[in-house]
Amino acid sequence: MLTLERQEEILAILQENKSATVDELASELFVSGATIRRDLRQMEKQGLIKRSHGGAMLYKSSAEDSAFALREQENTSAKRTIANLATRLVSNGDSVFLDSSSTVGMLIPKLNFYDSLSVTTTGLRNALLLSETEHIKIYITGGQILNHSNSIIGSDTIDYISRMHADIAFMSCSGVDLKSGFTDTSIEQAKLKKKMRDGAKKVAMLVDSAKFNKTFLCTDFSFDEVDYIITDKLPPKEYVEFLKNTNCKIICPENNEI
Repeated sequence: MLTLERQEEILAILQENKSATVDELASELFVSGATIRRDLRQMEKQGLIKRSHGGAMLYKSSAEDSAFALREQENTSAKRTIANLATRLVSNGDSVFLDSSSTVGMLIPKLNFYDSLSVTTTGLRNALLLSETEHIKIYITGGQILNHSNSIIGSDTIDYISRMHADIAFMSCSGVDLKSGFTDTSIEQAKLKKKMRDGAKKVAMLVDSAKFNKTFLCTDFSFDEVDYIITDKLPPKEYVEFLKNTNCKIICPENNEI
């Protein structure tokens, strides 16, 4: 289990039980007490939980908000760099798809500098961020809200997206691998992202450099199905060489010409 996934499990346990000891968490998650204590220290620094003698308790904010806050606070500098680069693909009057990821969420405040945008999102938090802008027409999909998540998924979500069209779709993923392409942990998310791709003229994947050489359960896209990879630094050499033979363009601080 990855650190982020384990910390989300800790938040879910604390939401249900209000508090838990290190021994209880270690037993529930099948890890050592030292691992749990390290997680709790990190989570307390992020303001997500409060450590107590021998354990921890949840702050008053909900587990759902806290779980998403974990993602928001990971690699924030990289995500800001990516968002700054991504804005170059937006033009006044565009229709835009945004997925529910925190990486894509970093782009939203910057969209306020454009006129007459229409933005459709599958993320609750991202819809709220959009509602704070001034010049954007906002659409949010219907469907099932995943617990401890910012995501809306399901057949209703796919039906809604299938009726919409966009000039560009901005999405993220859990991992990128030369063999597997862009991957995620959820079949539902993969289906939804494919539908967003089908309705968009261009697709930009916003991927921080820590996600390269990682593979998860479901493939979202192959490299040939994506127009741009936007990342915070030049990917490993093998990716650069491989992408020369595809229509997928790398955008990063070392190569930011569009």
